[in-house]
Amino acid sequence: MAENDRKLRVLGRSLRAVARGVGLVAGVAAFVVAIKGFIQPNQLLAGGVGGTSLLLERLVGIPVGLLYFLFNIPIFALGARYVGRRFVGYSGVAVLLTWAMADWLPIPPLTDDPMLAGIFGGAVSGIGSALAMKAGGSLGGFDIVGVVINRRFSVGVGEVLLALNGLLVLAAGVVGSPEAAMYTLIGIFTTRWTIDSLTSSRPRKAFLVMTRNPAPIADRILRQMSRGVTALPARGAWTGDELTALLCVVTEPEMGELEELVRDADPEAFVVVLEASQVAGRFQTPSAWTYWRRLKDAPRPA
Repeated sequence: MAENDRKLRVLGRSLRAVARGVGLVAGVAAFVVAIKGFIQPNQLLAGGVGGTSLLLERLVGIPVGLLYFLFNIPIFALGARYVGRRFVGYSGVAVLLTWAMADWLPIPPLTDDPMLAGIFGGAVSGIGSALAMKAGGSLGGFDIVGVVINRRFSVGVGEVLLALNGLLVLAAGVVGSPEAAMYTLIGIFTTRWTIDSLTSSRPRKAFLVMTRNPAPIADRILRQMSRGVTALPARGAWTGDELTALLCVVTEPEMGELEELVRDADPEAFVVVLEASQVAGRFQTPSAWTYWRRLKDAPRPA
């Protein structure tokens, strides 16, 4: 039985890894289609490092994919210190795929209407970013800068991205035209709205983990994710078992990493994601025999 459980856990991890890989590739593909099919042909800019790369490509002629990769090198060097290694690893793979697809994958223009380019380019770009986040990473760029600033100064990730992208909108107006800046602004807001709709409007989630084996979970949260965790003694009201409740607050992109971390360390753990009405983990309902035995042994009223 134990060997079968181990094989099932290994199979589950393998399937989750495949699903994350597919999600990451799909996210990168959507982002590249947004850039090459909508934004670039209409002389607009995207948000984040993608928009910065498009701006410099227009000025110096270096391929946008290569610029995207080069800009992300110092960002990842900064992010490796403040965000989880797994998050940085998945994001690094996404950046390499973006470089390859953007510079070598032929994608024809999909519209010559700048309004449609701003709306659909922003929406498709947001879908790509959301898929990458669901896979446990990101498309690099300002997202990682936002996470780092959020952890250092408790400033909202959305606020950081809005300020940085505002500079790109101004640049689009200076290099291009006021109309290009307006369409770029439409695209950036569409991207953020799409990401918020597909992920969550709240940047932080509080995980409450009920477990009989708290040490490895707490240790990995502290070492792997560099997040604080609070351990509270608890007891199951129905079973009477002694448990430990681990409380940890994380950002939206870290949810998948923390869920997998808990699942690997204790498959029997019961996890509640607060402020989202979400529950993850294995929860076994007592059998009918157990119910009958507890009722039989329960003290009778006087």
